[in-house]
Amino acid sequence: MEADELEVEVCGENGAYYKAFVKRAHDGELTVAFENNWQPDLRLPYSSVRLPPPLSQTGQYEPHVDDEVEVLTNSVLSHANDEEPHGWWKARLTMIKGDFFVLEYVGWEAAYNEIVTLDRMRQPNRNPPITSSTFFEARIPLPEELQEFSKDRSQHKEFKKAIGAAVVYFNEDDSSLIALSLNEQMPKLAAMLSDMHFRNLKQKIVLLSRTEEATKQLECTRLHETAGHVEEFSVREDLMGLSIGAHGANIQQARKVEGVTAIDLDEPTCTFKIYGETEKSVKKARQYLEYGEDSVQVPRSLIGKVIGKQGRIVQEIVDKSGVVRVKIEGDNEQQTHIKREEGQVPFIFVGTVESITNAKVLLEYHLAHLRVWIFGRNSVQ
Repeated sequence: MEADELEVEVCGENGAYYKAFVKRAHDGELTVAFENNWQPDLRLPYSSVRLPPPLSQTGQYEPHVDDEVEVLTNSVLSHANDEEPHGWWKARLTMIKGDFFVLEYVGWEAAYNEIVTLDRMRQPNRNPPITSSTFFEARIPLPEELQEFSKDRSQHKEFKKAIGAAVVYFNEDDSSLIALSLNEQMPKLAAMLSDMHFRNLKQKIVLLSRTEEATKQLECTRLHETAGHVEEFSVREDLMGLSIGAHGANIQQARKVEGVTAIDLDEPTCTFKIYGETEKSVKKARQYLEYGEDSVQVPRSLIGKVIGKQGRIVQEIVDKSGVVRVKIEGDNEQQTHIKREEGQVPFIFVGTVESITNAKVLLEYHLAHLRVWIFGRNSVQ
């Protein structure tokens, strides 16, 4: 914890008080963090929290027999261990022997005694439980563009110091910046400096964005310079969605290829650049991203046999090749980029370059088989 955090003492179930720090205020409650994080942050009622004793009380203490005191220890029980947190326990001074003090702990059915040194004792902390008026609060509406950035408390460190606040945090409930302090002048200072602080936050966001972009560019440049091989190719604009994949799945898959160092995409030109340590790695990554379209001309007389009963043959070609889809172009839907031959019907395949090649092999093999079969049947007749 920082030295200027808002320190409090929290009453445990055992009656001891433990050092803690205020993290945020609620209606009738506080969220506190404990020293050395010996347990998670807790949200506690005001009645369980008090301020530490005043500094004037922490000076040299001259104890006397029968004094009520508080003792810093981890437990009054004999089985306590060093890992248990230290708290302030109520006790009564029963004997003084030189620099050693014999104490009897108060509030236990059985008598528990301990011998301690002066540095572990103090006068009782007489502070009452805190109330809503214990702290002075400044609550400043925060512009929407600063809210996410303001969740990082370190971004308010200089502001907190300037206004004399002990705690400054972003409150999600009402989208405000809240400052807490024991200093009654703090709210006025916070109001006076808030606009300047918000301008500084905006400048930090811009600077951080530029720094991140510059770092990204430098990293890309470094990767490009160290890459031994580069593959560059373009994809038709209407096929870019397939190349990128759902939520960028294909690009992520390509980046996972061993030896690939970077993948750039110039969206206006639909051009990919793949950088890698080896030719094999960049070519393998390219297989995930390079989508295209190609066609095979099928004689009109063989259309039915190529499609197969209930589309069985053409579906088998799609499944085995891995193409995304196949389209059989009708007479009235001719596409300008597909050349159509007389008496032929184009089968148009869409997919990766590899899958289209596979589909064409499968279809041409089936066509060759059909031609041989028809020739043989005609010869017999």
